Amino acid sequence: MLLKPQSKWTWLVAAYLFLAGVGAGAYITGVVADWLGGEWAGIARIGVVLGFPCVLVGCAFLVADLGKPENFWRAWMRPNTSWIARGTIVITVFMILGAIHFGFWIWPFDSLVDADGARQAIGLLGAIFALGTAIYTGILLGASRPIAFWSTAMLPLLFLVSALSTGVMAVIVGASFAGGAEAAIVKLGKVDILLIIAEIFVVIFYLQGTHRVPESRASAKLVLVESVAPLFWIGVAGLGLVLPLALELAGAFALEGTGPEVAAIVASISGIIGGLFLRQVVLAGGIHAPLKAGRFEYALANT
Repeated sequence: MLLKPQSKWTWLVAAYLFLAGVGAGAYITGVVADWLGGEWAGIARIGVVLGFPCVLVGCAFLVADLGKPENFWRAWMRPNTSWIARGTIVITVFMILGAIHFGFWIWPFDSLVDADGARQAIGLLGAIFALGTAIYTGILLGASRPIAFWSTAMLPLLFLVSALSTGVMAVIVGASFAGGAEAAIVKLGKVDILLIIAEIFVVIFYLQGTHRVPESRASAKLVLVESVAPLFWIGVAGLGLVLPLALELAGAFALEGTGPEVAAIVASISGIIGGLFLRQVVLAGGIHAPLKAGRFEYALANT
């Protein structure tokens, strides 16, 4: 029987998943940099500045995808039974904490500039909810649709690792525009090498785990050798993983000059694009489980 991929969740949802992950990862990077202090002060501010706005814009994409944005308030209903409600609460709390952190440290009040303890306490609490936001972007898919390709514990892990990696990359790009953080950019590039390697392994294990049921095997085939394959191999594997890893490894072993910094910046831009493609590949690869009635199976409508 022909199994049809879903088409209800479009690039608007992919943009939401991507921006929520980038914002959460950038914020966590900023908080960790603030704890380190010293040369990391500029990096800390960039990470915090990117966190809340990225997630806010991502939520705007999600609201636009609803078709009836005025019903968005329903997302908070039934948190005792609904993962959508729980995740919405987590994201909302993160955005509130991120906005407080942003406003009282960066602009316009600067009240937390010299209050290290209060600032880092807010950052720690915000980082916890940022971590929850990154994980939830993977839980959301499995909780929302009866699609085996999404209903796996590896997907939240994949989106978490990708969020941390793209968050670091976003901070690197932001620091390149701000200037004066060349040494920190190179060090962040080295940290991202480990994150990219971890993401490669998670992608492999995620795809390897699709042997469970026919529709998840069909999803893997769709992603690896059929219509979604070009986006996966070029966009995710090439731009998102292999090229950034190669550039950052080359930069890490460069001896002098601006090579390491330039390599980290180019790798980050490529990796960020790949992070968006990753979300689109996961969405496009989703195939509904067929409905069963006795000895007969019926494929769900392409919704």
